[in-house]
Amino acid sequence: MYRWKLSSQEPCSMTCSIGVSKSLAMCVRYDGIEVDDVYCDALTRPEPVHDFCIGRECQPRWEASSWSECSRTCGEGFQFRLVRCWKMLAPGLDSSVYSDLCIEAQLERPPERRACKSPTCGPQWEVAEWSECPAKCGRRALVTREVRCSDETHACDEATRPASTKNCTGPPCERQWTASEWGPCSGICGHGKTVRHVYCKTPEGRVVPESQCSPENKPLAIHPCGDNECPPHWLAQDWERCNTTCGRGVKRRTVLCVGITGGKVQINEEEECDSSKRPVDEDTCFERPCFKWYTTPWSECTKTCGVGVRMRDVKCYQGRELVRGCDPLTKPVNKQTCALQPCPTEPPDENCQDRPTTNCSLALKVNLCSHWYYSKACCHSCRNLRAS
Repeated sequence: MYRWKLSSQEPCSMTCSIGVSKSLAMCVRYDGIEVDDVYCDALTRPEPVHDFCIGRECQPRWEASSWSECSRTCGEGFQFRLVRCWKMLAPGLDSSVYSDLCIEAQLERPPERRACKSPTCGPQWEVAEWSECPAKCGRRALVTREVRCSDETHACDEATRPASTKNCTGPPCERQWTASEWGPCSGICGHGKTVRHVYCKTPEGRVVPESQCSPENKPLAIHPCGDNECPPHWLAQDWERCNTTCGRGVKRRTVLCVGITGGKVQINEEEECDSSKRPVDEDTCFERPCFKWYTTPWSECTKTCGVGVRMRDVKCYQGRELVRGCDPLTKPVNKQTCALQPCPTEPPDENCQDRPTTNCSLALKVNLCSHWYYSKACCHSCRNLRAS
């Protein structure tokens, strides 16, 4: 009169990709009407039947990590997070994919950066870049930088004041002056000049700044010419570079009393030339306005382990005034990565339990423990599988 009959399949366990559907047994009367299970023999009740089912293709999605700590412990900073496009390709294979897939699906990308505000910063030390080392080859000297407090009304902590000087060593001593061939003569005795180029070079032939060669033995770049015999007269070399990189400074040049005897250049005592006609050997010069980059100390790393980000303020000053005239090519970096010790891995949860609504024995059979859902829903069974 009564028998067991397998019911119609339940909906697929996955809305996309490959899932599992389950058919349950129900008790029916001879005419096919479903009745209470007590009418059928419980010993002959068939086991549920599990079949694989294929849903539609899984849609991509944006996944975002948690926000980092604020990049600055005071004032305004930024928080960062990783945003990736993910897609379930198959059970157990939930993978990051090209961002184009999420973009083509017209999914709005979560922001990867947002502003954050900590309590207002107090006075901070700001430092300019180090000056060029003035030491000659092989010698030691000091380089300097300007250190200033960002707040004129409140003093910065002197105990944390950055150093304004440090030792430096001059370039290697093998730098040498080299000169090109002399050019043509430009005129007659007393007016004619012949010019050549003088470079400071490394042994490999690379041209370096003239400050890396000794000025005492620099060859002359300008000689008199015009006749085999030429009485003493004044001859000025080219101006050297301004002694400052910005603002008003001083430039100098070498002025010699020279003549030509028997076709050879002779350097004479200055008294042999007319002192009233001596060219000036020193003059004022002005480079670009003194715009300088200043930086604050680096912030703490945004992570306590692994790879994070640290930041600092970079400002352009002219005197005490914030301006925009600094060279962007020389702007110091304001953000850099910071690598700390590797992050510890989370220990497995020894007390986790399988969800009673999930067929974990089947999940183990079809190797679904690598899937994010089944690894959590069947954490006890999957943990035992990994242990074995």
